[in-house]
Amino acid sequence: MHFCSMRFSNFRWPGLSLPVISLPVMASLRRLAMVALVGLLALNLSACSGATLSQAQDAARTAGNVAKTAADLTGNEQLKAAVTPVLKLLNTTEKQVEAGNISAASTTMKTFRGIWDTAQPVVKLAAGSNYGLIDKGVTTVLNTFGGEAAPNQDTALAAVKGLIGPLSALLG
Repeated sequence: MHFCSMRFSNFRWPGLSLPVISLPVMASLRRLAMVALVGLLALNLSACSGATLSQAQDAARTAGNVAKTAADLTGNEQLKAAVTPVLKLLNTTEKQVEAGNISAASTTMKTFRGIWDTAQPVVKLAAGSNYGLIDKGVTTVLNTFGGEAAPNQDTALAAVKGLIGPLSALLG
């Protein structure tokens, strides 16, 4: 039976169970699967239409590039959605500190941990080997605003700006 005429509608995987995978890993796997699927479909369609091998390879390469671009754009949108609330909070805090309102800045930063915990897995995946700098910035911000006493203006401003820079650079 030729692959072009095969049907899979009645095919079942009895007893198949998949392990739970975290969302950032799942997004990467989904991108990889999409690129592979598009490439295979392009090769299959080319083979079924009688195209030459070089035409099939060109079609697969083009389809793969389109799928990769679409996946990259989706990944960038996920990163932007994760980082934007963090940057918004940090920028608000920066303005409060610059205005000398350390008390308001400390109050604003009380929500930082929860917002960061949501963004961190996506940021870590996107930053790759540069994540250490971002992690150090997060630790500095948490230590600066997490103590019993309010930080001084210079320390608070340095901590906030020290994290805004790398996160903004990550977005490009």
